[in-house]
Amino acid sequence: MENEGVKIIWIIFWILLGTGWSVLSFQWLRKNVESIEPLSDGQKSPFKGLMLRRTVMFLLLGLLLYLALRTEPLGAIGMVIGITIATWVQVIIYNQRLNSLTGRKE
Repeated sequence: MENEGVKIIWIIFWILLGTGWSVLSFQWLRKNVESIEPLSDGQKSPFKGLMLRRTVMFLLLGLLLYLALRTEPLGAIGMVIGITIATWVQVIIYNQRLNSLTGRKE
């Protein structure tokens, strides 16, 4: 029974970590995208830095998934489900917020 309790704790840990990772990653991406402005002459494109940061985040996510698989395979599945649900919820909320802002401007 003790071993089952530890497995459940690992699964909950990886779900919470995945959800937190999704929130952090999405908020960072949202802030970076909102700060993009039209380029003037001689100005460097901000997309190189954005792509580099997203690549690093993707590689860190891969590392987290690897660690989750090493500790508890069901935790890795829970982590992926947590990331997916948290991302969907954030996108829906962000889209509704943008739609309400554009509705007010018109």
